[in-house]
Amino acid sequence: MIGSRSLLNLGLVALVVALLLVAYFRPGLEPEPEPQPITRQLDPAAVTTIHIERQDRAPLAFSKEVDLWYLTRTGGRLPAADFQVRALLRLPKATALRSYPADSLELATLGLDPPRATVRIDALTVHFGTTDALERKRYVRIDDAIHLIDDQYQQLINAEWANFVSGRLLVTRGPITRLELPGMTLAYDDDRHWQLDPEQAMASADALQGLIDRWQTASALYVQAYSGSESAEYVTLHTRDSEEPLHLQVVSHTPDLILARPEWGIQYHLGSDMQASLLTLPEPLPEPETGSTTDPDLSPG
Repeated sequence: MIGSRSLLNLGLVALVVALLLVAYFRPGLEPEPEPQPITRQLDPAAVTTIHIERQDRAPLAFSKEVDLWYLTRTGGRLPAADFQVRALLRLPKATALRSYPADSLELATLGLDPPRATVRIDALTVHFGTTDALERKRYVRIDDAIHLIDDQYQQLINAEWANFVSGRLLVTRGPITRLELPGMTLAYDDDRHWQLDPEQAMASADALQGLIDRWQTASALYVQAYSGSESAEYVTLHTRDSEEPLHLQVVSHTPDLILARPEWGIQYHLGSDMQASLLTLPEPLPEPETGSTTDPDLSPG
């Protein structure tokens, strides 16, 4: 026979199981709705303009031409960083933890009157407010609705303008035809070979092509506003699609290689290894030793 203590233990186990089932299935309660995007007004792939207004920083304006995004600056346009633009284009798909009618809340206390920042993506306007003190979600307003969304956009929106510039040095340029480096020049001749001046007997065709390929795809770790430099050292690149050469000022060699485009007001910060990668040719491999007396028939294998 089962003792009273065993029956009590079985009863307690059954009670715990029942409570767990109630907590899981929540009988009589409606399931929480699935999070919904804050808007369905536009297709991010069809967007062609983005404007950002910030309280403490200059506004930003982006436009798309064919497949490239550009940041508009005084005096011209700069190629925009794809990663940053894609992050902005995810904003319309952000999901809301909760939503409220705008007239049911005090907008000024939420930082929405006036807004901390405003992002306009084509015809869509998103106003940014403060974060919720408990859940650390960001209040945003679209038309007559207030939404609480993950707070992953404010830092991006408030970034320095140079953070939105593409780090690719030749993003809008075609194939290199001539590369002028401090101390040497590579030029593509009519026979489709790279010629090095001054000549280096040990420089192979693969080494020359590798140097060109590294320049063609070079990308900075990050971009900053040009800080000014008295350096007279430049790298000049000629490309097949333009009669105007590209001049890059060598601001610093160490600890990182820094190249600037003063006319754009930016400087590219490349890694510490890029000094050797972009400004020098690799050392030639040592020639195999000769004069060995080893009998090939006695060698291992």
